[in-house]
Amino acid sequence: MSQGLNRSLVLSITGLSKHQMYYRPSTAKRGRKPSVSTLKRVGSQVVKLSNEVLIDQIKSFKKNPLSNYGYKKMTIQLLLEGYYINHKKVNRIMKEQGLLFPKAKKASRNYVKYRIVIPERPLQVLEMDIKMVWVTSIRRHAYILTIIDTFTRAVLHWRVGLQMTQHQVKLAWDDVIVNHLQAADLLNQKIDVEVRNDNGPQFAAIMVQKYFKENKLNQVFTHPYTPQENGHIESFHSILAKHLDNFTFWDIQELDQQLMTFYDNYNNARLHGSIAYLWPMLFWEMWDKKMISREVNKNKKVKFKLKIPYQLISGNKNLREVSC
Repeated sequence: MSQGLNRSLVLSITGLSKHQMYYRPSTAKRGRKPSVSTLKRVGSQVVKLSNEVLIDQIKSFKKNPLSNYGYKKMTIQLLLEGYYINHKKVNRIMKEQGLLFPKAKKASRNYVKYRIVIPERPLQVLEMDIKMVWVTSIRRHAYILTIIDTFTRAVLHWRVGLQMTQHQVKLAWDDVIVNHLQAADLLNQKIDVEVRNDNGPQFAAIMVQKYFKENKLNQVFTHPYTPQENGHIESFHSILAKHLDNFTFWDIQELDQQLMTFYDNYNNARLHGSIAYLWPMLFWEMWDKKMISREVNKNKKVKFKLKIPYQLISGNKNLREVSC
């Protein structure tokens, strides 16, 4: 073009548009420049103060342990002092001056490696989860925590309350450790116990994660939106929900009584198709007595089979006329 060639011809040869030819990127920073002053009401007047005055005011608040705030509370404090300012400016100034609190580090989490759980014995892989149930008189949900053994499907512990905190989770596991894990002497047998749960705040709390490490339990988290990784407890909850749907609970005492009946029936009477059509505690007893065979097919599906006729198990759950 500098030699007299037509512009349209040059653009057609180069394949450029007029916009591309004339575009010059701006080197200036976009947006409005930060203000260097701040308004403050003093008596009946509004005066303009430099940001240095504002910074000194913030630093004076930060020196006092009772007003050592983050930027959100600091904004409210400054508004109460008469400043006309928003949280964005306070955040920017405190960040520039190094006055913000360091961001809290989230505890690292171990996520499950395998979606299909194939434990080889009882108490090897445990799962826990929380279910909510509506209580009419107080018009709020109650929370049910359940811990099950994925091998036998037995419920090892359950509790219900109007809240389910990290401390209640710890108390639940105190019971499981004393009455099941220590009783089975798993540490001396060098059996690694895996605890699966979702990413609920009660389970992800630093205190709970530390508790599991101290007790030599390998806590793993399911990936978000993958309930199949915690499939046994999810399946159990569907059974529990189907039962509870038949009732309306006026208070938590009614719910507690119904849950006591349900969990006892589930562990000691309800036949379970995936554990040789026995109930969990009977299946556990038969497994310990070497009366259950276990097979894993090519699809990683586990199949249990009772080695003796069902007729030889008496009503009181003891073997009859069979040598153990």
